Amino acid sequence: MIKKISIYLILIFFSTNVVAQDLIMKCGENTYKYISDPSGDKVMWKHSKGTKNRYLEWCKKEATKPMLSREGWVRIIKDYKATCMVKKTKYPNNIERTNSVSVSDFVQLTRHIEWYHTKSGDKKNVRDYKCKKRKK
Repeated sequence: MIKKISIYLILIFFSTNVVAQDLIMKCGENTYKYISDPSGDKVMWKHSKGTKNRYLEWCKKEATKPMLSREGWVRIIKDYKATCMVKKTKYPNNIERTNSVSVSDFVQLTRHIEWYHTKSGDKKNVRDYKCKKRKK
C-alpha cells in the first residue's frame, strides 16, 4: 500500500514539471531564440562571426562593441514577440543611430527594423525579414 502511494506521488510530482519552451528562428545571418520561462521570457541571438556562434542577450541596455553609448533604452518581451526601442546610439567617428525600433515576432516568423542614421540624414531606414523556423 505504501509502495503504491509513493509511486503515485513520484509520478504526480515529476510529470507536472514546468519546462522552458524555446522557439528558434533564423533571419538573414542572425539566429534568434525565444525562451519562455516561468521566471521571465528572454530573447537570445547569435551570428556566426559577430558572436562567434554563441548565444548572447538580445537588446542589452549596456552598449556593446562597436557602440560607444546608448540612451532611452526600452525592451518588451511577451507573448512570443520581442520589441527593442533605443532613442540614440553613438558609434565611433561621430556616427549616430536614432529612433531605432526592432520587432521580432516568433509566431509570424517576421522581423522588422527601422532607424535613422547620420549618414542617411532624414531618410528612415527600414528592413523587413521573413524568417525561418529552426529546430534546436
